[in-house]
Amino acid sequence: MAEAAAGMTWPLPAALCPVANFCFYSSIYLSSLFLAALSVQRYLSVASPLRYKAQRRRLEPVMAASAAIWLLACAHCSIVFVAEYHGGRGEGVKMADGWVGGP
Repeated sequence: MAEAAAGMTWPLPAALCPVANFCFYSSIYLSSLFLAALSVQRYLSVASPLRYKAQRRRLEPVMAASAAIWLLACAHCSIVFVAEYHGGRGEGVKMADGWVGGP
């Protein structure tokens, strides 16, 4: 958002660029995965209502699924973050105000 408001140049410190990208993509993955989980939950409640009603009061599976979704989304975005900004080749990434991550 700050980049678009500043004419497509990054006005903030260079260290915040990868953090902003991580937060942006994490929120996209998290919302998509939680919508998918909600769809599965709704499907199960329609497909087998008696079994769903018996299991509805337990909180542990919901907390476990939520934790798994958070871990999956953050792990995926962390891998992309590491691969993009710390590629392991000793090369930096060209940002608007200089090189980041290079020697």
